[in-house]
Amino acid sequence: MTMKSADIRNSFIDYFKKQGHIHVGSSSLIPENDPTLLFANAGMNQFKNLFLGLEKRDYTRAVTSQKCVRAGGKHNDLDNVGFTARHHTFFEMLGNFSFGDYFKKDAIHFAWELLTKDFQIPKDKLYVTCHLTDDEAADIWHKQEGVPKERIFRFDKDNFWRMGDVGPCGPCTEIFYDHGEKAGKEKDPFKGIAAGEDRFVEIWNQVFMQFDEVSPGNLKPLPKPSVDTGMGFERLVAVLQGKYSNYDTELFSAVISKASEIAKAEYVTDPEILRTNKKIFEKVSAMRVLADHCRSVSFLIADGALPSNEGRGYVLRRIMRRAIRYGRKLSTQSSFLAPMSEILVSQMSDFFPELDVRRSHIISTIKDEETRFLQTLDNGTHIIQDEIKKLKSKNQKNISGDIAFKLYDTYGFPVDLTSLIAAEEGLTVDESAFEKIMADSKQKAKSSWKGKSLQSDEKHVIELGQKYSTHETKFLGYETLSSPGKVIGLSNGSKEVTTLKAGETGYIILDQTPFYAEGGGQIGDQGKMTKDSSAEAVVHDCIKQGSVFLHQVEITKGEFNIKDTVQTFVETKSRRQITSNHTATHLMHAALRKVLGTHVTQAGSLVDEDKTRFDFTHNKALSSEEVRKIEDLVNEEISKAIPVKAEVMSHKNALSQGAMALFGEKYGDQVRVLTVSDFSCELCGGTHVSNTAEIRAFKITSESGVSSGVRRIEAITGDSAIKYFFKNTHEVLEAKHAAGVTPSGSLSTWIEDKKEEIKSLQKDIKKIQSNQINIDDILKTAKNITTTTGTAKYIFVDLGIDDRDVLSQISDQLKNKIQSGITVILGKGEQSHPVIISVSKDLIGQYQAGALLKEFSQIFGGKGGGRPDFAQGSIPDRSKLNEATDYLAKKFSLQ
Repeated sequence: MTMKSADIRNSFIDYFKKQGHIHVGSSSLIPENDPTLLFANAGMNQFKNLFLGLEKRDYTRAVTSQKCVRAGGKHNDLDNVGFTARHHTFFEMLGNFSFGDYFKKDAIHFAWELLTKDFQIPKDKLYVTCHLTDDEAADIWHKQEGVPKERIFRFDKDNFWRMGDVGPCGPCTEIFYDHGEKAGKEKDPFKGIAAGEDRFVEIWNQVFMQFDEVSPGNLKPLPKPSVDTGMGFERLVAVLQGKYSNYDTELFSAVISKASEIAKAEYVTDPEILRTNKKIFEKVSAMRVLADHCRSVSFLIADGALPSNEGRGYVLRRIMRRAIRYGRKLSTQSSFLAPMSEILVSQMSDFFPELDVRRSHIISTIKDEETRFLQTLDNGTHIIQDEIKKLKSKNQKNISGDIAFKLYDTYGFPVDLTSLIAAEEGLTVDESAFEKIMADSKQKAKSSWKGKSLQSDEKHVIELGQKYSTHETKFLGYETLSSPGKVIGLSNGSKEVTTLKAGETGYIILDQTPFYAEGGGQIGDQGKMTKDSSAEAVVHDCIKQGSVFLHQVEITKGEFNIKDTVQTFVETKSRRQITSNHTATHLMHAALRKVLGTHVTQAGSLVDEDKTRFDFTHNKALSSEEVRKIEDLVNEEISKAIPVKAEVMSHKNALSQGAMALFGEKYGDQVRVLTVSDFSCELCGGTHVSNTAEIRAFKITSESGVSSGVRRIEAITGDSAIKYFFKNTHEVLEAKHAAGVTPSGSLSTWIEDKKEEIKSLQKDIKKIQSNQINIDDILKTAKNITTTTGTAKYIFVDLGIDDRDVLSQISDQLKNKIQSGITVILGKGEQSHPVIISVSKDLIGQYQAGALLKEFSQIFGGKGGGRPDFAQGSIPDRSKLNEATDYLAKKFSLQ
């Protein structure tokens, strides 16, 4: 009987649990405190600090099924997805790990026993590879496990594993499965493995972690030799379910069936048909792309990623838009990604419950992004198809970086999507030119530290954490704001030193400190540090690296040396306001869930002394009534003077008590739980008030959108909130006096009355302005242009009117009169001048109003955009009017 995928996963985990391994849940796809990684791309990512000796846990053996995404950076499988039997953007990595416990002998034995005895894979279907220098591993395979030497192959680069450009690495041994002659032509297994042929598929990689590559080629031995293994779950399922392609297994069957149903097309699995029938292959590949991408999209959104134009969000947007475009190839009428993701969430939420918890957020985010992209997809496709026709007519094969950037900037086409469309037509894209234009278009943000700038080497900071990993800083800041401490390390920001003198900046590492190190959205503490009366330093910030706290200091007097005893002082007023804002953030989070629904989860936060900024998942702007309800709920909890309770307990117990874990945070086995009566319960290592009454007052100052599906609230508490209330009350009373409204009267009613009065007067003015324009006179200026559909009219008119509504009415009248053509109307204002362009529907295949407006406005340094048939914008001055009208005349080849 064929094993189900869930049974296969559980069997793997259970086997290693019997071998003394602790089952550790998958980490988030969003790496925690690791700037070297875009996404979690291997099972060992969450154990990186263990391999580096920066972290200690109460186990030395672990087993996981890790969520992974490879769609950007060094490990990027995006272009191959859907076209091969084994590539995916999202996959699960089954792994067993030894942290200085067992090494090669046991690792190899466990793998061989599980595969050949528990899973009963025939030994004559398996081959192994080892590194050229790793005779030890090759001997173990042959002498210990009995693998014939002719089934053991030696390679160089392919058998030395690196997580990235830097980080843990070592020689590896791989296990390959032979899918048989139907899967590939190459009969020689050595040649087939070397060539990466689909017949011989790697199913398990065992890395013998011996080194840390601190820079390319610079290998340092790790504290203890360890083992990191990874087996592609999807590949294992294919082997055990007797399938050549991962996509034909039960893991993908449900989502592919949904794609087949929506597309009204059969999903064909016969490799011979797929090799010989291009049309069927393209449809099947599109379904496979959608099946893969709905997995990566759903899991990334569940872990907190959101589509955007930067970083991880841009990779997610690329995957989503790639999937949407493939969906359009299957059907121009139906949506695929959202309904397929619904199936995926139901299928996999038993093992990954975060999918079900964020189901509504996942689906709504997908729908929002699809709606946004479809608005521009067709227009962008017209642009690229026109460009392809031009290039082919000139026998050219390269789409310029300018066109690729225009498609990205105007129509939201990721460059790899443009490359994909171009490749389908046998063309390429000048991606290097695109990247240069992209870089030139961005403003380079310069980051600086608070106070005096310290130029800090990031690698040096990591090395400090590694060196002092056994000297864990004791945090005293929950109980006190002042304490003695012993200097155990000093740095000038780029290297370790023995002394820091007056005028210098750097880091001071202490054995204990009351300074909170930045984390959990809360900024690091500020204050000062003294040594008797002979030395003094300003503490500008405090950060945590590994297990030690680094105090960023500016020495203002004397000098600090290793082994000095110092006195530390956290700035009291700043800390008090930060704790007030932080506890209020917890109360606000709970209030948001009560008012808006339990789909609300944290998507980011910043707590400093001035405010709390909270990003949360929600798909529409808050109404004034919802804002008021949230404020009322928080202020009610403040007025109750409720004790704030902090407890340390196991992570498992905390979650069983209903404590919420916050996005982006890494939690150990023991966690701190902050509880405010039955109103709020969250995991949090930050500093908080001891009683809600200390917050005094809470006020939301702004609510806005951050990105698709994410809103942002900024709020203030304490003195800031009280001052805000008094200031606004005073301003309202002054405004009432100026308007002639009594103190008890309604200022808003007076304003609404005035707005209606103004609106009525504006209508009268517009009517007068419109009546002054003679449409027939303007029509006499129309010129003929030749289009792909025949002869049409072109009108350019310069009017001394600033009102866009009036100009839009005139534009509509002209378009209705000429029926087929283009109208460009330029208005006249005081500081800027409105521009409106309209294109009749029969011409939008050749000309789009939004694109025309952008080209016209850019001549003046202006901006604008809109639909293919109507667009409006503005220009800052008219000095280049002749140049702009000449440009249009040339573009339309006026007759």
